[in-house]
Order: sequence, then structure tokens, then C-alpha cells
Amino acid sequence: MTKLQIEYIRLSFSLIVFIFIITLLFFHINQVQLQWFTALTRVMTIPALLLSIAIPLWMIVDLFRKKVADKSIFNLTFFISVISILLLLFAIYILK
Repeated sequence: MTKLQIEYIRLSFSLIVFIFIITLLFFHINQVQLQWFTALTRVMTIPALLLSIAIPLWMIVDLFRKKVADKSIFNLTFFISVISILLLLFAIYILK
């Protein structure tokens, strides 16, 4: 697997987590009650939390090891990860 493929995998993971958090917040704020989404949320919350913390750590390690293939993909992934973490903090702190 090349470095560029790893960058794209990391970007796709961060986008999946971002979309999950946005959807979760949208349903919670608009008070949408869907049984299947509630069950999916209970299953996916812990992996989303772990990924939102692990992806930036993985990126920092790769940055120090000089294994970054494309800086633009790296910056986009880092930006999406930071926004996801901020949205999670918002959800935890404000919405409880």
C-alpha cells in the first residue's frame, strides 16, 4: 500500500466520522426519533470517538516520520478531524 492510498484511507475515515457526527447532531437538535438510528448510534459512538482521537494522533506521528505523501490531503484530513472533535465537544458539553 502506498503512502497516497493511506492518506485517502485516513481521509475517508475522517469523513465518515464527520458525517456521522453531523447526522447525529441534526437528529438530536431536531428531535427526530428513529429506532434504527438510535440503535446504530449506540453501536457506532465509541468507534467514532476512538477514530476522532486516533486519526489526528496517527497524522502527527506520520508528520514526524516524514511519511506524508500529499500535503493538501493531509491538511484537509486534519481540518476535518479538528472540526469533528470540536463538534463532539459541542455535543457533549452543550447538548448533554
